[in-house]
Amino acid sequence: MTRSRRAAAPAAPALVEVTRGGRVESIHRGAIAVVSPDGTAVASVGDPDLFVYARSSAKPFQLAPFVASGRFDDYGFGTEALAIMAASHSGEDRHVRLVQELLRRGGLTSAVLQNQVHAPYDTETAHRLLRDGEKPTVLRGNCSGKHAGMVLFAKASGWPLDSYWHPDHPVQRLALETVSALGDVPVEEIVTAVDGCGVITFGMPLRGLAVAFARLADPSAVADPPLRSALIRIRDAMMAHPELVGGERRRVDTALMRSYPKRVVSKGGAEGVLAMGLPPGALEQGSPFGAGPFGIAAKVEDGNLARRAGDVTSVALLRQLGLAADPLPGPLVDFAAPLIADPRGERSGDVRATFSLR
Repeated sequence: MTRSRRAAAPAAPALVEVTRGGRVESIHRGAIAVVSPDGTAVASVGDPDLFVYARSSAKPFQLAPFVASGRFDDYGFGTEALAIMAASHSGEDRHVRLVQELLRRGGLTSAVLQNQVHAPYDTETAHRLLRDGEKPTVLRGNCSGKHAGMVLFAKASGWPLDSYWHPDHPVQRLALETVSALGDVPVEEIVTAVDGCGVITFGMPLRGLAVAFARLADPSAVADPPLRSALIRIRDAMMAHPELVGGERRRVDTALMRSYPKRVVSKGGAEGVLAMGLPPGALEQGSPFGAGPFGIAAKVEDGNLARRAGDVTSVALLRQLGLAADPLPGPLVDFAAPLIADPRGERSGDVRATFSLR
């Protein structure tokens, strides 16, 4: 009896190539979607309907119901709180102190948080902890701000605290409904799974994530006034405090938002996910794809082990859309062309974007 064979899916297009000695050594493949806030496709590379888990790129939308409810303001928090609650922070001391302060003002301690414990993303901070014999805590975890926001939302709403992370908890249900509404993906079509930090993550077409970021960049057409106001506040807080969204060193989201103040909101996710929004006025007249605003989402097929590909892709996207131009701002140079060097520091290879938006 012969076995039926399923035809192999065509390979995703190359986004980034790594060369050594003038020859291609590695290829990072993936897909890109660029859309307007009404969902109209603007440009793409590969399959814009590729299935992706949004991972940490969903954090602004997980926060939005808390802000839209009015209960965020009951605590008297400011814009820094919004930025850290939408962050994948580097675990620096300022990040830890801010999350501690938010919990203290809510009458809580870090014992309520159910996110992961890991070494700080910031290498200098991680080395200092090792040197001093200090173990990482839940507050150093990159998602501690998000989890603090969730548990504070639950407390202000009178919902259970010890189960705030359960998929059927009101906090998580509202997050799912918000992602659905902003991404134009019906709730029943969103695939949920457990994220790295223990709460749900959202699986959807890449295009849906781009639409959500287009509406974060320009929420003016969002029908619900409290949600529209919440998105504006979250967007502006992230752009005002990029060092809280990522960190002081080697974080591409931070570097992008610092390099183009008020012109890009950026929030990447695990496994090669990146997402950006370009607000109204971000692009000069004459941009090859129009004036925007735009939402951008991309997926690097080989995931976290190829973070350099996501960094290069982010900068190349902004170049092709007309926001970034040479000479690049200093913080972006290393992200645009990561150095492949020999032991003496001499360049021995290149990492370069190979895609063209169509």
